[in-house]
Amino acid sequence: MGDTNISAQQYFSMLYLSVLSTVFMYISSPDVPVANGETLLHPFVFLVVSIFAGVPAFLVYRFVSKMRMNNFAVNDKKMFFKVVSLLYAVIYLLCALKSIMRFDLFASSELFPGKDMTLFLFALIVVCGAIAYTGLGALCRGSLIFCFIVVCATIFVAVSLADEVTVLNFTPLTFEGGVGKFISDSLLFSIQATEIGTLTLFLPSISGDLKKHYLRWAIFSAVSFFVVLFFVIGSLGYFANTQLFPTYTAVTIANFGLLERIDALETSIWILCVVVKISLYINICMRCVLKTFKKATPKFAAISLVVVLGGIPALLSSDIRQFSFISNDILSAFLYLGAVIILPLAILIYLKKVNPYEKINEDI
Repeated sequence: MGDTNISAQQYFSMLYLSVLSTVFMYISSPDVPVANGETLLHPFVFLVVSIFAGVPAFLVYRFVSKMRMNNFAVNDKKMFFKVVSLLYAVIYLLCALKSIMRFDLFASSELFPGKDMTLFLFALIVVCGAIAYTGLGALCRGSLIFCFIVVCATIFVAVSLADEVTVLNFTPLTFEGGVGKFISDSLLFSIQATEIGTLTLFLPSISGDLKKHYLRWAIFSAVSFFVVLFFVIGSLGYFANTQLFPTYTAVTIANFGLLERIDALETSIWILCVVVKISLYINICMRCVLKTFKKATPKFAAISLVVVLGGIPALLSSDIRQFSFISNDILSAFLYLGAVIILPLAILIYLKKVNPYEKINEDI
């Protein structure tokens, strides 16, 4: 669990893969249709929201020197930081559950329709727990390599889908539901990136120009989202609105020469992104649990999280309520605002009230 210093490029590669898994497994709904002109504007709203969402974490980082940041937010000497750590653990535990159940729905409805995915999911969670146990440094270094593979595979699939794109599938901007609905739909799309909240916890371990790399990450993510949505709408048209996972449906019609099952390649890439995402969340939960409960060991924390994350989906695997849990907009907003906005601002307010900050760490 001991963190090694990681570069900004490695960290944001990990963040990019984690966020990308959400758009790959985007779930269509009647309330937010995919095939309309306004959908292509959602990535640009995501860009603006994400840039502003990083402000609280950078304000905290600016307020506290880097030397003192090593104990901040998870300081084991103050009850406030224990509570904050516990809240972060709960938030990202729920985020991990949402990701696992989303993948469960994807696998059981698209990959292996009607099959019980319990054992497969548990094996996936065990793998993610083992990766998280190796530490943030290993996960980030691996993500830098994985990022190159994912980008190349996605470009390859996009080129393969180029012949399937029809201009008539793109509708003009009508804002049929009004500007208010467009804004709410765009925000719901944007708040899926709960990973932004990890900035507050990991900034002390990251070296390099953080602001520059964060801006690059936001732009690159938004462009990637736009490209994916462009090819989904362009190749499927209104048919995309009838599909639970429209991105996967678009990939299934792609072909390149003699290669007619590109969906198998892309699915393996998506699983890789999901593994990175869940491993990141488990790592965060482990860190926060260890700082909150001093008697806990890294091995105990890892095993406990794997059991919880594997047990809950198993209990809900045949319960329709798991699907409402995945798509619950209120819960998504709560998790995003809590991790990205509320907790960092609470930390900033607390640190400014406890002045000077050195008093917090004087006994450490």
